[in-house]
Amino acid sequence: MAKRYQRDTLEMQLQAIQGTGPWSRGSKRSERIVTVTLVWPRPLVASRVALQTHTFTASGLDVAGKDWSERILFKETVEGPFGVIAQISESMSAQQLAKVAAALGTMILRAAGNEAARVAVGPGLAALARFPFTYVAGELSSLGKTARVVAAGRATLMPGQRGSVEIPLAVPEDVIRLRRSTRAGRTKTRRETLHKQGEPAGTIRFDIDYYRD
Repeated sequence: MAKRYQRDTLEMQLQAIQGTGPWSRGSKRSERIVTVTLVWPRPLVASRVALQTHTFTASGLDVAGKDWSERILFKETVEGPFGVIAQISESMSAQQLAKVAAALGTMILRAAGNEAARVAVGPGLAALARFPFTYVAGELSSLGKTARVVAAGRATLMPGQRGSVEIPLAVPEDVIRLRRSTRAGRTKTRRETLHKQGEPAGTIRFDIDYYRD
């Protein structure tokens, strides 16, 4: 007999992103995009994606004291095991974040679901390097920059385990900075590796609850 799973409603809130990650360089505050993808939360639904923008400090991000409406990621029906993929972007300018807000206004969450599942659930750390919102990437490309993922992690959960869930993050691909210098009329470009692929990048913590349908 085939195994049957009970349907539950998952409520997932963001609590904190902590530890030594790309945001810890210096003491400067940085604006970043956080995306969380549910992978196959239930039959026939490949993924659901939530996106939030937050201000990080050198120690990371703590939103525990913010209003529920600012922390909530999902109220989604789940059935059986499902995956959770978290991605944090590099630092974004105010202009770039405004572009993201405009794109969200066109309901890209609905359109990006299948694409997010296709690009984000492949094996290996490198599969997490692509930002799931291809539409947002297109919007940002007009500014000469796309949203690069600098920290990511994944886990598989089973409905019913309430409380705090912590997922380790890692750098999905080398983070490179180009430094240009001019001497004697000649411009030289030097590549500086800020973070190496696989380098630990802190943890992301969620608060999870379930309601029986």
